[in-house]
Amino acid sequence: MVGRLIAVSALAGALLSFSNAAFAHHGAATWGSSETTMKGTVVDYKWMNPHVMLIWNTTDSDGRVVKWTGETASIESMMADDGWTKSTFKPGDELILTVRQSKSGTPTSVIDQIKRADGTVAMRYSRQAGAGSYALPLSPEDQAKRAQSGEDQNPKK
Repeated sequence: MVGRLIAVSALAGALLSFSNAAFAHHGAATWGSSETTMKGTVVDYKWMNPHVMLIWNTTDSDGRVVKWTGETASIESMMADDGWTKSTFKPGDELILTVRQSKSGTPTSVIDQIKRADGTVAMRYSRQAGAGSYALPLSPEDQAKRAQSGEDQNPKK
């Protein structure tokens, strides 16, 4: 009986320690709470798990080019929420990004929203950013802009 209690206690402790790691991974402790919006030019787009990554250049207030990195949610989430594919962004694409910067002050971020230069919404709000409105469907206007631009459509919709 004592051996069984020890085994159950050890299993419970292991499960609790795993859940803390999972919660820490998806916590917002790394990111600041204020949003910054900037224009950027795509340098690289990494279609990978656990998070899709976007790398872009922007110009700071002193006129210097700064390379930023931002993460979104997983491939599966981005496909389901915004219809992304591995070819959604290409180097040279002009974007307007709303991000929350790393608390360390480095040019790394979690991306809250992405618009194309013409105003088309490419990402409403990321699951990774923790916004509650990420799962809203694209507006008819954004659907029409996507259709006109020939942008890849979500095959599920």
